[in-house]
Amino acid sequence: MAVIVVMIYFFVVLLDPYGLLKQGMKRDFYVCSTLCLFSFCIAFALAMKWQLPSPSPLIVSWISKLF
Repeated sequence: MAVIVVMIYFFVVLLDPYGLLKQGMKRDFYVCSTLCLFSFCIAFALAMKWQLPSPSPLIVSWISKLF
């Protein structure tokens, strides 16, 4: 399963952000690359069946502090 995730992200990284860099949109390229790296880390961890902490308690505490 992890091999499939790596292959899919390999093709996405080759096709998606390259056009931004080619057009001179460096800031957009860096944001896209950072988000792609972050989503790859999460997808790879889920494919390896690693336990990821839930962000729900953190979100609930932020909302309760806001109100």
